[in-house]
Order: sequence, then C-alpha cells, then structure tokens
Amino acid sequence: MQLVPLLTFRNTLSAVQSIGETPFGHRITYIIGEGSFEGERLRGRILPGGGDWLNRGSGGLARLDVRKTFKTDDEALIHVSYTGLYKFSDGVTARLASGHDCEFGDTLFLAQIQFETSHARYAWLNETLAIGEGRETRAGVEYRVCAVQ
Repeated sequence: MQLVPLLTFRNTLSAVQSIGETPFGHRITYIIGEGSFEGERLRGRILPGGGDWLNRGSGGLARLDVRKTFKTDDEALIHVSYTGLYKFSDGVTARLASGHDCEFGDTLFLAQIQFETSHARYAWLNETLAIGEGRETRAGVEYRVCAVQ
C-alpha cells in the first residue's frame, strides 16, 4: 500500500450551530462555506452549503462526519464525504484566538475521504479512497490529501 499526494483543499466555515449535550456527546454542526482545491489531476472550488456534523465526546475527542461539493474548473461536480477524528486542544484554541493559523500536527485531525461523481473525466475518483490531515486556520480548515494505492 502506498500514499500518493492527491490534492489540497481549504474552505471557510460560514456558521456554527451548537446543538449541545445529547446522550451521544456534544453535537456541533459546522456549515461549509466557499473554498478551493488543487492537485495534479484536478482543481476548482468548493461550493458553499455542505456541513460537518461533529460529535464531541469526553476528553475533547470528536468524530467528524462531513459532506461537501467540489466543482472542477471544467464544471464537473464531485460529492466529497469523509469521517475522521479531531481532538479539541486548548493550545489550538489559544493560537486561533490570538489570530494565528494552526500547523499540521498541532492536534489530532485526520480523515478518511471518498468521492462520488457522474463525470467521465473524473470517474477514477469513484474508486479512490483517500486519507487527509487537517489543520485549523483563521479562515476555516485546510487539508492535505493522499490517495491510498
């Protein structure tokens, strides 16, 4: 098995909806804002309106459940979905509050990513499983993504 660089993407978060404590953890919904992606084989923008239905458990560990839409420069639409883990950190919170971006590796922020499209040029993505490492920025989030081959 190999990891092959696939793309980098970043997007804003346009709203946060804190559902609060439920029997399953603290539920937070992040609404996806606009963004962009680029890689050797595809590039374009992220359309606003997706979401991250995050569930924060004890000890600050959270499960990601994200869906968003990529639109390539040649107008293809790609559904992107991923699950993953994020660890809330006082250090990350303080860094963002002081007006600085976080770095990759500042906290646990990993995702398993799948793609779905009807566009023939990008059909190879339907058979691609990827992993990504994320980081928080003042503007939102950024991921660097590798395909698993």
